[in-house]
Formats: sequence, C-alpha cells, structure tokens
Amino acid sequence: MTKLELKNISFSFGNTLAVDGVSLTVEEGSFTTLLGPSGCGKTTLLRLISGFLEPQSGEILIDGVNQAGIEVNERKVGMVFQDYALFPHLSVQQNIAYGLKILGRSKRPSRRLANASRDIGDKVLDIALSLGIEDLLARYPNELSGGQQQRVALARALVLEPKILLMDEPLSSLDTKLRTKVREELKEIQQKLKITTVYVTHDQEEALSLSTKIAVLSKGTLLQEGSPKEIYFEPKNAFVADFVGKANFIKKDEKTLMIRPEWLEIAPQQVKSDQSLVLARNILLSGTILSENFLGSKSRFVIQTDNTSAKETITADFDTIASENLRVGDRILVSARKTWEF
Repeated sequence: MTKLELKNISFSFGNTLAVDGVSLTVEEGSFTTLLGPSGCGKTTLLRLISGFLEPQSGEILIDGVNQAGIEVNERKVGMVFQDYALFPHLSVQQNIAYGLKILGRSKRPSRRLANASRDIGDKVLDIALSLGIEDLLARYPNELSGGQQQRVALARALVLEPKILLMDEPLSSLDTKLRTKVREELKEIQQKLKITTVYVTHDQEEALSLSTKIAVLSKGTLLQEGSPKEIYFEPKNAFVADFVGKANFIKKDEKTLMIRPEWLEIAPQQVKSDQSLVLARNILLSGTILSENFLGSKSRFVIQTDNTSAKETITADFDTIASENLRVGDRILVSARKTWEF
C-alpha cells in the first residue's frame, strides 16, 4: 500500500532549481533512502515532505490526501535532524515529552488536568521501553553517547505517532565504528516498529544496508529508484553506477561495460599462450598491476590497461588471502564474472 506519493514536485530557491519534477512512491512500512551528492536536492525534498517548505508545482500525498496547505504539526510526520536538535537543558524524559506538551497546548490551551500529564508520562515510558532507553530518562543530552542521543531523538519523533518518519543524515556526525553500530540498531528499530521511513544520506554503504528502496538524485532530478540490489547491479546510467559503489567502465566491441571491482578476475600473463583457456576465461584485457591497497578482508589493485594509448586504469578487489601471490609490477590478464551494459 502506498503511504507517500510525490507527483512531479519542483522547488526553486530564487533562480536555483533545487528539485526538478520529482515523482516517487513510498510504500507503507518501507525504508526509502534519498541518496545523492551534496546539493542534489535530497534535503530540500525531505523538507517539502515535512511541510517546512511548500512545492511550487506538483503534489505531495500522504495516505492519498494532498498535503497542500496542511501545517507541519498537522501532517503527522516525525523529523530526526542531522544534529538531533536535543534541548541541552532538558532531561531525556523532558526532551521526549516536549512535542506532546506543545501539541497538547495548541489543541487545548486551557487544559491543565492531572490525567493529561499522566497520559504524556505513560507515552514517554512506552516509547522509551520500545527503544531500550528507559534507564536514561533522568539523564541530560551531554551525558549520552552518540548512539543514545540518536535513540532519544527517535523517541521524541516517534512518541507523536507519526505516519512517516523523516531522517536527515542522522549518522553523519558519528565516527565510522559507531556509525556502523548505530546503523544496525536503526535498521532493527525500524523493522520492529514497521514505521514508514524516508531517510537522507550521501553515504552509499549506509543506503545499501538500510533501505528497501533507494532513490538516486543528481541536480534536483530523480535518476533511478529501485531496491538496493537493482541500483547496484543494474544502474540506469554511468552516474548511478559510479556514485553507488565503485565502477569500472570498459569499452569492448563498441560497447561500454560497467564492471564492479569485485566482479573482476586476474590471471598471470603466461595464460595467454593457452588460447583455449583465454577463451574460457573471457579475457577482457591485459595490463600491469600499478598498486595494491590492503583493506583488511580484501585488497584493492589498480591496474594499468593495455587497451588504449592513454593506458586507462581500472580497479579490482580480491579476497586478501586469495590475492597474496599478486605483486605490483605483475603482468596480468583480466576477465569478469559479471558485466553490465548500458
């Protein structure tokens, strides 16, 4: 079932076109990531969905209802900002309850009944229990780790029972190891709560690991949408291929082939004397190993090809143990287990 639908959305800041005719559907319970480089329009699109900005053309529908003219606090969307935007002078409990209290005041300005405070307290405790932060309620933001702060920011958004959760690069300020840990926790929480989520990032690995759908943007335009595997294995153009992971582009028989580094295989140059083996391996090119970068579980080789006078380079990834006999300067033949043609 479609939860969110964008129909030909456009928005400009003055003469700068930030979002250019974007159409996208987001299914209920899904995790959809808006992925692209800085300035591609992904955060602007998120702010349009939230209601902080209004589209200059097109429609935004939530549960089939056009959101034009509907205020931010009436759209039933929850927002988690890049820096979490926690109030440093409020405890975790007060941070989580903040939105509920503001919403209560706007709807019932004269109501000060004890049971209203009790209802808020119950909701805060329920969401804290679901996110595993019930022991942190009395603490303040400066007493929390990055992962704990993210959970509090999530709780503050989720306690309002939004139809859609919007997240604007919430892991960008974390170090690499913590980002990986928190990313795994975030995926677990989203799957547990089954809340429709729209997530913004420029981190390809983050998008591939978290998403049920990825929408790749560039210069305000939606270039491709699909599952992580579709985006990675079947990119529609060179930009998507090169932005989502690493890609080699090889011209062969007047065709351009896209080949991921891990799809390549290497054989010693001596194999060339055995033509049957060359044909069996579907040799693409020959070349020389220029450099090796040890990356732990794998090694990345840069290979200077013999294909053109320009001597272009390609990149190949291999299991570290399997590639331990390869050396810089070795003459090699290159084949591919898989290729993708545009």
